[in-house]
Amino acid sequence: MKKILLSLLILPSLLVNAQCDPALRPVIFVHGFLASGDTWSNATHFLSQAGYCRDRLFAFDWNSVSGNGKTNELSLIQLIDRILISTGAQQVDLIGHSAGGGLVRGLLKDSAQAKKVGRYVHIGSRKWTTPYAWFPNERCMNIFSSGDRVAGMGAGPIEGAVNVALSEEDHYQVATSSRALTAISDFLNKDHKKPALKKNEEKHVDISGRAVLLGDNAPIKDASITIYAIDKQNGLRRKNISAVILRSTESGHWGPVKLTRGMPYEIELVPSDTSKKKISYFFGAFLHDDPLVYLRGFPEGSRMSALLGKIPQEQDQSALVIYSAAGAMIGGRDSVTVNGVDICSPKLTPASRTVITSFIFDDGDGVSSGQVLKQYASAPFIGGVDQLLPAGKGQVHRIYYNGQILHIPGVPSSDRILLAVLK
Repeated sequence: MKKILLSLLILPSLLVNAQCDPALRPVIFVHGFLASGDTWSNATHFLSQAGYCRDRLFAFDWNSVSGNGKTNELSLIQLIDRILISTGAQQVDLIGHSAGGGLVRGLLKDSAQAKKVGRYVHIGSRKWTTPYAWFPNERCMNIFSSGDRVAGMGAGPIEGAVNVALSEEDHYQVATSSRALTAISDFLNKDHKKPALKKNEEKHVDISGRAVLLGDNAPIKDASITIYAIDKQNGLRRKNISAVILRSTESGHWGPVKLTRGMPYEIELVPSDTSKKKISYFFGAFLHDDPLVYLRGFPEGSRMSALLGKIPQEQDQSALVIYSAAGAMIGGRDSVTVNGVDICSPKLTPASRTVITSFIFDDGDGVSSGQVLKQYASAPFIGGVDQLLPAGKGQVHRIYYNGQILHIPGVPSSDRILLAVLK
């Protein structure tokens, strides 16, 4: 545990922006159920643009699936203490989304711990009715949305807090949208003079992140991570650009590495246990530095593995995962297709489901029905569509997402899982 906490402390310090104010309180972001630190990719970039030093922004990963509440709270307390010691700050600010809001609110019950917190931002999480005398509501911001079908009526205005009522944002967008992030920045340091922003003309970006298991965020240690520049037209690896080869640390961290801004990339994750499935992540482009690029492996023999169901391993078919990194895929609002077939509709991805990740593969009968895959019919934030994806030489899968286009080579599911990251 100590090594993991220390690595969380060190990660952001790898990327320090030039114009920043080290006097601003450090900020700790706490993700929600089934999520990880990359929930806060938009937030860390936004706050760094607003004058925060990147070594003052921290993502706290915790086991939201089967973890012990007291253990998670203790880990957060330990991280706060380490940050206060390393930065010399008197207090930190906390931001909790969804189930992460419940975790933070529980920590604030302890008056001794509450003294270490300057301000708290509660996002898409259940409202409370009883304030704490030692942490009054005016030190809290509460962000909620009528478009949030997860928090629903459980969220809403909190008396005495700074309430921000959004209308269109879904359960994930309440933590990623520019309106939410602007409100957060203004609340945490409303008197801070923001630096004048310059147009980003850098040709390169620095990225880094973690390799973890989906759900419990356990680190994937000593994994091989290879980064390939790919062709925009077919997703194939470009032979004229050398691949970058890395290994994940004991805590799952990797990087940083410098990449060409705006170029599409494939990041291949190969666990040290060669019996585990390889996963190739595809990114349309990196437009700015990002220390929160997460590579998730699929767990086995756990609640999550049962939830995910069996992913096929065929030589003539691909298995594809679509991950919407900044908001849900909602039928009637968003347009998402794979090889021209709609995978986002009121039936497949209704607003009530808040589908963030969708699995696309054949259900075993060799026919693309376009129906919901049964194993994902009721899984939270996860969907699936029965669609046969041919694999083999020359096969290319075309993903369309709200105006973005990403091409991925048709690699057999017996070799690896293909995962498209879209924003």
